[in-house]
Amino acid sequence: MPDSSRAAALLVAAAAFAVSAAVVDPLGLAANTKPAPQYRIAAGAPSKKAPPKDAPPAPITTIASSTIKGVTVSVEYADAARRAAYLKTVDPDLIDPFAPAKGKPERALVFVVGFQNDTAGEVQFQPGNVMLVTDAGDHDYPLDLTDIYIGAERAGDQDLEHVIDRTTRVLFDSATTIPPGGHMARLLAFKPLESPKWRQFSLQFSFIQIAGETHDVSFAFHKQLVEPGS
Repeated sequence: MPDSSRAAALLVAAAAFAVSAAVVDPLGLAANTKPAPQYRIAAGAPSKKAPPKDAPPAPITTIASSTIKGVTVSVEYADAARRAAYLKTVDPDLIDPFAPAKGKPERALVFVVGFQNDTAGEVQFQPGNVMLVTDAGDHDYPLDLTDIYIGAERAGDQDLEHVIDRTTRVLFDSATTIPPGGHMARLLAFKPLESPKWRQFSLQFSFIQIAGETHDVSFAFHKQLVEPGS
């Protein structure tokens, strides 16, 4: 289906869904009076031992990666600054579809997911099969274009078709093919984590098809508390 027809169909379907559904805002646009938690998200599992009191902060990385039969998959936590840097590589005029309102917490938990296909065949990726699982027992699947539409509508965006058009360019939303020797990087987004008790979570990719075989891989991330003023 052409992008224009697909976008139009999404607008119609999402509009009908938005009218009939009485659900929690998938992008967390509802008013939140609680202060934003002071932490950063780092790749890997948390350390099992507490660092010494006077020890300097341990260096962190926000990127996790794995190579499967010639295909390298990378997952990077993307805060506002990282999203801005990524969007500039696509189009300097693109507006961040997940930018929070001034003074509000992040509307989504966003990652830059990259594929480097160093094989001689196509690689298939199904983003809808990725699951985020926390140690607090929560689990969720990625936001899709319908979720984005509903969030933009509730935020009062007057140009919903433009929201869909620009998001289609940067979001992993449907089955995707990475050509031989090709590289692809797009955003994968989830609604904010509901339970404040989580310490770590994993992103579980359960459908990456390489040379006719389906593979799964998991990437760990954890919460690092940030001292006020640091």
